[in-house]
Amino acid sequence: MIIKLDNKYHVILPETMKTRIITFSLVFIMLLLVMSSISFTPKSASAHISKVFGNYSVEVGWGNEPAYAGLMNNIQVIVKKGNVDNGTTITGALANMQISVKYGTVLKQLDFVPSDVAGLYFSPLIPAKVGSYSVVMKGTIEGQNIDTEIPLDDVGSSNTINFPQTGSSVDTSSNMGQIGTIITQLTSDIEEAKSSANSAAQSVANVGKSFQEVKDTTDRLYMISMAGIGIGVAGIVIAVFAISRKGEKI
Repeated sequence: MIIKLDNKYHVILPETMKTRIITFSLVFIMLLLVMSSISFTPKSASAHISKVFGNYSVEVGWGNEPAYAGLMNNIQVIVKKGNVDNGTTITGALANMQISVKYGTVLKQLDFVPSDVAGLYFSPLIPAKVGSYSVVMKGTIEGQNIDTEIPLDDVGSSNTINFPQTGSSVDTSSNMGQIGTIITQLTSDIEEAKSSANSAAQSVANVGKSFQEVKDTTDRLYMISMAGIGIGVAGIVIAVFAISRKGEKI
């Protein structure tokens, strides 16, 4: 309905239409909020995988999901009699079980310890490679035979959460700077060692030169002393000869 009031036209909506518009607006806002939460909320970890063996339920999975290569994690095993969620806890459930983790064709036996959560056991493990892992279980639980292989969620690359990336330019430039510093230090050490070697060689040469000079001086003194002795002996001989001649004349 349109009415004119104070020379202006106004739209008057029926009460039922007002209610519909308000309701529609609220629904639209709620849809936007739901879509935002779906778009921006991180995905929750995948659920563990459960298997039933007779009256017993076994659930297996990573302790930290998603799992990343090179990061500390653990494999969890939950054992209950009946349903996993509300079944009965079994004391020492894995006492007669051999449990291994498998990657490709490689197996590694695991040792499980009980946790504070009833029925939950865990074994620490660092998945070293990206890819698919599984848990191989063989043995019995209270007489119930179990021989199965349960896949785990795939292990992803830690590069998706690393910062900075291990192969990034920041890391490379930092390494290059360190290498440059090491090379400069090595060059300085080599030059210092070379200088020390030259000084030592010069010192040896100086010692040799000094020794030669001492030897030459000694030789000269020896020659002079021998000449003096010779002159002295000649003087004595001449004196004796002169005295003897004088005696003959008398």
